[in-house]
Amino acid sequence: MLRLMKLTALGLARSSGLIEAVAGNRWRQSRLLILCYHGLSLKDEHQWRPMFVTPDFFRRRLEILARRHYRVLRLDEALAKVREGSLPPKAVVITFDDGFHDFHRFGFPALGEFGFPATVYQTTYYSDHACPVFNMVLSYLFWRGAGRRLDGAHYGVPGVFELSHETEHTALVDAFVAAARKGSYTAEQRNEIAAAIASELGVDYAEIMRLRMLQLMTAGEIGEISAGGIDVQLHTHRHRAPLDERLFLREIDENREWLAAATGVVPKHFCYPSGQYRSEFWPWLRAGQVASATTCDHGLVTRSSDPLLLPRFLDSMRVTEAEFESWLSGFSSFLPHRRV
Repeated sequence: MLRLMKLTALGLARSSGLIEAVAGNRWRQSRLLILCYHGLSLKDEHQWRPMFVTPDFFRRRLEILARRHYRVLRLDEALAKVREGSLPPKAVVITFDDGFHDFHRFGFPALGEFGFPATVYQTTYYSDHACPVFNMVLSYLFWRGAGRRLDGAHYGVPGVFELSHETEHTALVDAFVAAARKGSYTAEQRNEIAAAIASELGVDYAEIMRLRMLQLMTAGEIGEISAGGIDVQLHTHRHRAPLDERLFLREIDENREWLAAATGVVPKHFCYPSGQYRSEFWPWLRAGQVASATTCDHGLVTRSSDPLLLPRFLDSMRVTEAEFESWLSGFSSFLPHRRV
């Protein structure tokens, strides 16, 4: 009911021209919206997780930005202009987390067609391995195998599991990841386990490999997008943020060294893996020469924003066009919203 009321109000604000009026005023000009995306669906990932959107959906978002004359800026430039108080009207930054192959296939050419820059926060461990990210492909396989049973004993996870409730999949994925870590399995060995699970669940793993679903961009692809104007930045090497300063900084250092070798550019901006942050991280990030860090908290960036706690707006296929435009304009920042 509350969502319906909100959508009704946004529809009225949009049709009356109020949203566009807010977008063009001086209040909005002192604020930056950072958009956040994760993946562009190669098959049916958007039906599995809302963090994935279809390429057509993403293209329609770019069309809105162009039609409404939003100024899409590079992250570095935008943050400098926020500090200086010199943002142009309707300033927006586009970011992608993780750096999946689907960005290279769909996102990079679409952005190039519109002439829009973007930042990719790239995790790098799986960029050296031609296989899907293990925990993600397991979750996807369990979703595809809904209604079936899985005997975990074959994979070092005792028990027979009913894959009927998606809410139980996270714990099951964690159990398989822990077993793989305990066995010190390589990425290739983990991929063999995923292929075996897919076979047991009746999922075509050859198609997953052929489409490169849930695989990260390779070093060559990352170098190509960087040369093509995409800003590639830090997201840790293994997509994790250890609660130990030495291990935390190692994640950043390995990530930075890998990206610098692939792109020729030393990255200095960071995105918290899975949007999870703690106050302990902030002095560690400063020690690691990190200039900014983005969260998954909804909001607009202002001159008073903490550079290590920058808010973004996480777009998804659950977000209507009216909601999207209201966030672009800044209108939605006046409405109640929850931390993601």
